[in-house]
Amino acid sequence: MMGPILTFETRSEWFGLMASDVREVARLRGVRPVPRAPEVIAGLAEVHGRIVTLIDLDRLIPAGEATVDGRAAGRSGAAGDAFGIVLALPYEHLGILVRSEVDVASVPEHVEPPPGGAASWLQARLPIGERLLNVLSLPALVSRVEETIRKGFRPDAPGGPDEER
Repeated sequence: MMGPILTFETRSEWFGLMASDVREVARLRGVRPVPRAPEVIAGLAEVHGRIVTLIDLDRLIPAGEATVDGRAAGRSGAAGDAFGIVLALPYEHLGILVRSEVDVASVPEHVEPPPGGAASWLQARLPIGERLLNVLSLPALVSRVEETIRKGFRPDAPGGPDEER
């Protein structure tokens, strides 16, 4: 049985992380950009005296890659009204930039893995009410971030520093 899931919206879809994968949810006072960092890095933020690197899921997950649940979801809050979901060990130096409200969902008793063909960064897809919750696999998500960063440093990789834009 799964525990509680922290939920948020990005790219007009509903995502979640297992509460056990989260250290804390913090309201961000400011996000400082990192010069020459890949687009998936939203920037750095200070959370209780610790520096956290924020991942921007809007840029990490291309539009249409996750399955849309059929409902358009607007972003709530102004550009400066953001939260950081600080990840638990061993990823406590990372967080996810969230521009919507963060909530907690109750999980149904029976959970099935995502269907074949679903993105590898999904741990499960759960119907909750009339919506479909995409539960992120934290290790797969972090691996995807790391691969995206590595591609940015390979001169021969598409999108690498030597590619003409």
